[in-house]
This record gives sequence, C-alpha cells and structure tokens, in this order.
Amino acid sequence: MTLPVITAEEAIRKVLSLPASRRAAALRELLHGNRATLNKALELLPTAGNAPQSVLGQTEIKSEICIGPYHLRSVLGEGGFGIVWLAEQDEPLRRSVAFKILRPDRLDASSRARFESERHVVALLDHPSLIKIFEAGESADGRPWFAMELAAGSPITQACDVAGHSLGQRMDLMAQVCRAVHHAHQRGVIHRDLKPSNILVSLDADEAVVKVIDFGVARAAFDPTNPDERAGALVGTPTFMAPEARNLRTGEANSRMDIYSLGAVMLRLLTDCLPDDDDTRAAHELFKKLPDAEKKLAAQNRSTTPSHIISELRGDLNAIISRCLCRDPRRRYDSALTLAQDLERFRRGESVHARPDTPPRRLKRAMSHHPLAVSLALIAILALTASFFNARSQRALALAAKDRAEIASQGANDATILITELLTEIISKPTEAPRTSADILAEASRLAGLRLNYDPIMEARVRASMGHLWISQNRNDLAAQEFSRAIELLQSNDQTRLLAETELLLAGSLRADGSFNEARRNADKARREFLSESPADTDDLARAYLELARISAAEGKNSDAVLFLKQAETALEDAPAFNEKLSKKINSLFRTLSTSQSVTPANTSANQ
Repeated sequence: MTLPVITAEEAIRKVLSLPASRRAAALRELLHGNRATLNKALELLPTAGNAPQSVLGQTEIKSEICIGPYHLRSVLGEGGFGIVWLAEQDEPLRRSVAFKILRPDRLDASSRARFESERHVVALLDHPSLIKIFEAGESADGRPWFAMELAAGSPITQACDVAGHSLGQRMDLMAQVCRAVHHAHQRGVIHRDLKPSNILVSLDADEAVVKVIDFGVARAAFDPTNPDERAGALVGTPTFMAPEARNLRTGEANSRMDIYSLGAVMLRLLTDCLPDDDDTRAAHELFKKLPDAEKKLAAQNRSTTPSHIISELRGDLNAIISRCLCRDPRRRYDSALTLAQDLERFRRGESVHARPDTPPRRLKRAMSHHPLAVSLALIAILALTASFFNARSQRALALAAKDRAEIASQGANDATILITELLTEIISKPTEAPRTSADILAEASRLAGLRLNYDPIMEARVRASMGHLWISQNRNDLAAQEFSRAIELLQSNDQTRLLAETELLLAGSLRADGSFNEARRNADKARREFLSESPADTDDLARAYLELARISAAEGKNSDAVLFLKQAETALEDAPAFNEKLSKKINSLFRTLSTSQSVTPANTSANQ
C-alpha cells in the first residue's frame, strides 16, 4: 500500500494545535518515511505562535500599502512577532529594502518589547555578513517598524545544492557564517535561531555572499527589558537548538547555544542529516544511514560521490562537528571564531584544535594536499623498515642478539617519525612558487643537520633515509653525499654494524653513478665489517657479495661477478633461515650474466 504524499506545509498545519515544545517530535513521527520533507518542515516550523502566512496561505493584497516613504509590495516572511515585506523606498534614495513591522495581532507589551529589542540588536551589528538597519519608526496604527538591507539569495542549503558546491566550498561558507555570528557575540547578542533558512547565500560576481538574518528572538546580554516569551513556547527551531535551550528560562542564553546550532547547520549542509538526541553517531555514520537514493542525491548536489563524502567526514572534520554538538556546553568551542579558525585550518590541511594532533594525522592531511611530496615520506618509511633499520627478529634470535634487534627497531621507529614530521612540516608551509621534490629534499637535508646536531646516531639514520629518497629521484650523486655524511657520524660513534650497512648503501649509489672504484672499496669495507661480527650475519655477507658482483658486472668483469655470486650463494646456504628474496636477486643476476657479455651502468641501479 502506497502511503499518501504529504507536503511540509500540510504537516505543519497538522501539528500547530500542539504545544510548541511537542511540534518537532510530532513532525518526526508524521514524516518519518520522508526525510527530505521532514527537513523542510522542521526548518519552516514556527518557534512560537502560529505558522507564517507563507505556510497557511496568503490572502491577495488588494491595494498598495504605504508607510512613510516605503511602498510595501509583497510579504517575504512572517514569524511569531513580525511580518517582513519587500518594499520600495522613494526618498531620499530609491532602493528596495526589507521592511519589518510588528504583527497587528501582537500588540501586547511583551511582543512590543521583543520587537523593540530586535531593532536595538540589529542596529548594533556592523558586519558584511549581517543585515544592516537603515531606519526605524512607528506606523499610524502604533506598530513599530524598521527598514533594513534586503538580503538576496536562498537558504544556505538550497543555494549550495543548486550551485553544486563541494564539501570544501560549503565549509568555506560556514566559516563566513561563524565569523559573522562571532561579531554578534562580541556585542553581547545571541541569535538563538540559527538554521539554514536564516542564513542566506547569493552569488555576486560569481562569489558567494553570506547573510545571517532574523534576529527576532535574539537575546542581548545587556537588554534591560528582558521580555518574557509566552508560557510553554520554545525560542528557536527545535531541530537546530542546543539540548539545554529547550528547557531554558528567559535570559539564560549564552554563546555556546549558538555554537551547537552552527554545528547542526553544518551537519545538514555537509550531509543532509540532522542531529538527533538519541543518536550520537559520528557524522559519516549518520550519512551511511541515509537511504541509497538520498545518499546518491546528496553526492550529486555536492559534485562528488557518496564514498568521498564518507571519507571526508571522518577524522578531523567529524571531530569539528562533534565538538559543536556536544551535549555538555563546556565541551563545545568557546567561541564561533575558534570554530571558524578550525574550519579554515582543516581547509588548509593544518592540525585542528578539535582533537589532539599526531604525526600520522599530519601525514594523512598532507597527503591530501601534497600527494607528490608526501610520497617521498612514504618512500623514506619503506626504506627504513625494509632496509638496514628493519629488525629481523627471527634471525636476530638465531644469532642470540635479541637485545640488539630491539634497540635497532626502536631507533628505526624514532627515525621514521622524525623524518615524517620533517617532510610534513616542509610541504605544509605555504610558498609563493611551487616546489619540486628536489627543493623539498634539499630543505629536509638542511633542517636535519640543524636540528639533529645533538644526536649524531639519529642524524645518521635520517641521512641514510634521505639517501634512499634521493635515489628515488634518480639523484645518486646527492644520495652518495647523504650516505657519506652518515658514515662520518657513525665512524666517530662506534657503530660498527650501522656503519657497515651504510657503507653498503653508499656502494650502491656510487655504482649507479659510475664511480666503480669507490663503490668497490666501500662494499669491501662493509664485507670485512660484517665478517668481524661474532657470529657473522650470513644474510649481510650475502648482500655484500651481491653488491660486489653488481659492481663487477657494471664494469663488464663478468667472471669476477660470477665468483662473487657464488660466494653469496655459499653464505646463504649457511644461514639459519632461508632468505628467499635475496636468493631471487642472486639468481636474477646469474641469468643476466649468462645472457649478456657485459652489463653496462645503464642497466643497474642503486636500489636494484
């Protein structure tokens, strides 16, 4: 059986007879099967009194209404206290304005005081994203009014959907909104009804312009009149209200209630979802719960895919939203400006204050903003873990050197974190001109020398990793410089094993750069230092013999290369555990030598 279709306006009519505090819950029950209509109805739901004429149906205006120099043309909107008209001003300027006047059925002292308070509040505000007041007065029948800037545009959610704004563009708009709200807060003004329909967006010369409107229920901290709301009526829109505001006594409003509302608006703007007191799921989890058709439509409106929205909503962005929507006001942002700054940091790929920062999070952010440069950091990590900084625990145990393996492993971890932080710091800094990978590596090498002069062993590890990075950029000459500096540091600090490992790496870069005599000298030094260990590490010996074979092959000395390969095979045969990867490298070079008279330098590389 097909459920009857009901519009947002019809749903509002059905719940108006209920107390204002129960209307939102009744709407959710009535429209639980149609989220889009529910969202619209919740935005239109009056915070007190009757529904706007736009919902209940306007009566046609039979004759022109004039108040002072203003000609009232059509009703733009209507709330619990006033009616907003589109009006034309004749003098002293000809312009269109928004003209707000107290409703004729709300002439009681409390309503009048509330309207006067709004006039006072709006007159205090002076911000590009807030409405400016032009003039105020009183009509012939005693109703106060004020003329203000006419805000063009549509509710922020609708405007962004029509324009197909991305998640990033929507966050930029929210940062503007937050800064405008902060301006109001600095003047002691709490909006109390922040929702999409009170945040208008228009395009001015292809630039989105934000206007926060409707301070009709705003609370000024300094307001001596302190008008009471009608008993049982909520002040604000329930869906976007902070939990503590729903049972609030008059005069107790504070800026953190607006922070909650900003978070609710942001959640809606980014995901088409609304916060729910009974659902504390993360933003991406709320989005996942949407029906597939709604997720697909939301993604289309944001010019992306559902999977990208889910991915973007994780991590820092979810932390920002969650902090706004904390049920405990003390855990929310302390100001709308702090929220704006966190959004701007997120957009720049910097750490946000919504949650503690860590090196992996910095690396992840940097990857999304500098994918080419961050690949260098990943190469460094792989080099550290896959080469001589990797603790081969099984073999170390077989050599009765468990303690040594653990120390090496810790050193590798420390070096990995340091070089990741170093590269991430460099690529995150804004520059006027684009930087190449070589620029980034040269800066990293310079900073490593400045910051690690107190720890020569760590500097040696980092410089060895930098050597791997230069090799990945086909700059074996610069790689050799890094390895040579690491060797200098290790020689003066009694680090025989690390010294041998680094000498073997230097031999590979020198071979690739065509410096065969120096390459052979370093490879042979590494071989002798590996032999001096007791007991000798047979895998390390095999790698030294393999490098000597590669150098001989590069020089065209195939017979010498074969002899070195046989020695490498013999070393592997004595190993406590078979090293399949190293065995494959040896066999590969055997096959190359058997099918070629010589192997030229062009056929070899330092990290082959």
